[in-house]
Amino acid sequence: MMLYKLLTGMDRREFSNRVICFVGPGPVAERIREIGVPVKCLGLHHGVMTPRALIELITAVHVLRPDIVQTWLYHSDLLGLVTARAVGKAKIVWNIRCSNMEMGKYRHSTAWTLRCCAVLSRFPEAVITNSYEARRFHWKLGYRPKTFRVIPNGFDLQKFRPAPDTRRTVREEMGIADDAVCIGMIARFDPKKDHFTFLRAAKHIIKKGVNASFVLCGEDVDEKNQMLSKWIADLELEKDIHLLGRRDDIPRILSALDLMVSSSAFGEGFPNVIGEAMACCVPCVVTDVGDSRQIVGTTGKVVPPRNPSALAAKILEVLSLSRAQFRRLGLQARERIAENYSLERITAAYERLYRQMA
Repeated sequence: MMLYKLLTGMDRREFSNRVICFVGPGPVAERIREIGVPVKCLGLHHGVMTPRALIELITAVHVLRPDIVQTWLYHSDLLGLVTARAVGKAKIVWNIRCSNMEMGKYRHSTAWTLRCCAVLSRFPEAVITNSYEARRFHWKLGYRPKTFRVIPNGFDLQKFRPAPDTRRTVREEMGIADDAVCIGMIARFDPKKDHFTFLRAAKHIIKKGVNASFVLCGEDVDEKNQMLSKWIADLELEKDIHLLGRRDDIPRILSALDLMVSSSAFGEGFPNVIGEAMACCVPCVVTDVGDSRQIVGTTGKVVPPRNPSALAAKILEVLSLSRAQFRRLGLQARERIAENYSLERITAAYERLYRQMA
């Protein structure tokens, strides 16, 4: 999504972009095409590179002859470096989007790729991370790039903004009463997002007698997810949880929320959804993972990861604020995003780096 947002904001009089995707096409590829940026999808199964796909990748880059090859995520960083070096003299920039990964929860190939990237990190002209925690983590792993630049995620303040007129409509669609406290978690189903801790915190809050509804949406966050459904049933939360699955109308969903929660256990760099919620004047309670603490600043609450009772306690603390205090907290959250993480500011940082590279 940050790639998509960056492409929407870059000055097309100066920069001409092309995207090559190993898998896909998916929803983000379609969005990128809609803004007029060509996307070539190699269609790899589970991201496994085949000789045929490698030849196709090398051929595509050879035809484009780019000035800069900007890669995103570990597998792309590794293969992009090999490909760019094989076909020309393009400057190579890597992009890291996560921090303290627990490799035991992912395929062995990911850990192998990360180790290779650490060894080869001196070859790109620059390595970008979206968080300071990611830079610290990868430095410990052995990354030694020529330039190690932190460029956080940026947010479109016109797209993500308060929408009080939409609040009631969206709540009616979900069957949530207007006077209920609506607490959301927007994240794909992934070990690092730690939905189980969120659900256990929700159970704590319900036991306190709070009239609350909990909205979860993201890839695989629906009734078809047997593990997630079992957790909800075991905690007896069926009446309190709304599973929306993948949604493309996140600003509308945020308009219905009173509070946003990020319960990630590890691996986050700069969670997009925290900034999106803050831009919509929705206060956040987050775990101290990646740069989440730095993002919310004094406008939200921070708790240790994997601690549902602490998470519930901070949620209840925010909910205990007066209406005026709660509103002020939301306004301060949006101001913080505008001052530090506007899409214009972040796009300009990428453009400055590309000019230097070229």
